[in-house]
Formats: sequence, structure tokens, C-alpha cells
Amino acid sequence: MVSPLALIFALLVAYLLSGSIRDRLPTASDGQVLAMATVISVGFLLSLLVHEIGHCLAALAFGHTVRSVTLHGFAGFTEFEPEPRSPGREFLIAFVGPAANGLLAGLCFLGLLGIGDDTNVGVVLRDLGVINLALFVFNLAPGVPLDGGRVVIAAVWAVTGDKLRGLRAGAYGGFVVAAGMVVWGTTISGDSFGLFYTYALAAFLAFAAFQSLRAAQLRGRLPGLSAGRLVRRTLPVEGAVPLAEALRRAQEVGATAVAVIDRDGNPIKIMNGSAVDALPEHRRPWMSVDEVSRAISPGMVLDADLEGEDLLAAVQSMPASEYLVLQHGRPVGVLAMVDLVARLDPAAAARMVAQR
Repeated sequence: MVSPLALIFALLVAYLLSGSIRDRLPTASDGQVLAMATVISVGFLLSLLVHEIGHCLAALAFGHTVRSVTLHGFAGFTEFEPEPRSPGREFLIAFVGPAANGLLAGLCFLGLLGIGDDTNVGVVLRDLGVINLALFVFNLAPGVPLDGGRVVIAAVWAVTGDKLRGLRAGAYGGFVVAAGMVVWGTTISGDSFGLFYTYALAAFLAFAAFQSLRAAQLRGRLPGLSAGRLVRRTLPVEGAVPLAEALRRAQEVGATAVAVIDRDGNPIKIMNGSAVDALPEHRRPWMSVDEVSRAISPGMVLDADLEGEDLLAAVQSMPASEYLVLQHGRPVGVLAMVDLVARLDPAAAARMVAQR
């Protein structure tokens, strides 16, 4: 996906390059200058795309599922799941993106050997080579959210055997990179746009690093959390039972979840708490529990022994408000997503409850 910002940024790059091209090729016509600036700006976006394709191919090679690729103009983002399960995979998936830009830079500079940079094609190749070299170097800066931050995560993870330490190191590296950009920005004189862009990018990196550090802190609470320990006491009822009656029975036995069962007593649906909360109380006697329940798909079934990172990966792969938990193949209850979130981030859980 290409965001509108990417198109705006491409136009901005073309405008800024026009003056530089005019200085280097004073005999070029206005049409030639515009054409070269346009080709370079589009080439910049394509370079970002090649970068993200590199990440995609590496992720796919390791069996990951790529969910989306987005170009934001000055950056790109590839979303895939699950997360790399080893530092080696983390490193390779992160490094291959900048490596693709390094390869493009090499090809552009190689093309200059037989052309020279004083021709129309030469100017285009030189600028694209510089752009890709800058992307290669910048993306390997040692801080999250840059690829270099993922390399730091992989390195610390490999040395210590602790991914959480790697995540923290990558986040702190992001703060250092952002601070370095601010310091570097103060050396820019006479270029208000360059200064603004540098500070804006530094702010973006600092915010992303903060988010990464917060995520690392939350993940530190994962060890010891298991689906079995978070399970709610669950009342099994037939789907035709009125909702009000099902809620009465649940309150009577101290159950905080309701599962719809078939004739053989097997759970087939889970009552959706959000749907119940949204339903006026006077309508509950006239609706069956089946009407406010969600069918149990394969991704909504969790093993009671699932814990830590594996539990998080399981719920991320199939987002839902409730999950059926099994112990040795037998239902033991329901895991509510809000309960898991509450153990990781109580404030976020409170917001989830308030929005219901």
C-alpha cells in the first residue's frame, strides 16, 4: 500500500531536486530538468519498495506470513507474523532490506563508470546511487525502529540468550540515534527545510523508540502467564436458553463466561461480552444466548499450557475477545482478552472495558 504521504513526498523531492539538477546541467531545458527530477523521485519510492521487498522475501523464506507492506514516503513498513524465533532470523530479515539498497547503490555507481555524471542519465544514476547509499547507511543506524535497531536486538539476543534485553538495547539505541540527529541538525545552516525535516525525523525516531521500550517493559511481564492460569470459570448452556436466564445461572454459580454447547455437550460458541454489554437489559429475556455468541474457530482454541511469548503469538494471530481453553483436549474455561491485557497493561485494559 502506498500512503498519500508518499505521493506528496515524491512531489516534494522532485521540486527540491530541480534546482540541484539545474546547477549541474545548466544547458538542460526545463522539460528535461522536470523529467529527471520526476524519475529520481519515483526511483526513490521504488528504492523504498525494493527495501521492503527484501524484508518480505526473507520473512517468507523463513515461513512467516507477510500481512502488509506500506510506503510512507520517507520510510516503509513490512508487517509479518509470527515474530522471528531466533536471533539469526531476526538479523537476516532486518539486514536484507538495507542490503538491497546497498546493492542498488552499487549498480547505480557502476553504471556511472561508462557514462559520467555530466549527462542526463548520469545525473539520474548518481542521485539514485546517493539516495540508496544514504538509505543503506541510515537504516543500519543502531536503534529501533530502524533495521539497525533490529540488528542490535539480534546481537544482544545472541550473546545473552535474552530477547528482552535485546529489545531494550534496541530501544535505547533509538533514543541515541534521535539525539544524534538533533545534534547534527544544529549544524545545518541556511536550510530551514532540511532543519525541519531532520528534527521531525528525530522526533519520529524518539517516539518509536519510546513505544518499543514500553513494549519491551510489557513483554517483561509475560513469563509465568499461561492460558490455564487466566481462564475464567465458564457456564455451559444450550444455545436456545434466553440470555437473561444464562446470565442468571452464571451469576448463581460464580461463572464470568458462558459457552454454548451442542447436544453432546461440546462447546461450539462463546458468549460475546461486548455484545451483551451493548444490549439493553430489557431485551435480554427475549434473546437467546446463541444470538450474542461467536462461533469457535480453530484460532480461538488455546491449550491451557500455552504461556509467555507463545500465548501472545497465539492471540495476535487470531484477535478475539474470548478464547476457549483446553486441557488435554477437554474444555476448562474461557480466556477473556481483557484479562490477559490487564496483566500486561492495566491502563489499556481499563480503556478496553470503558469502550465496551
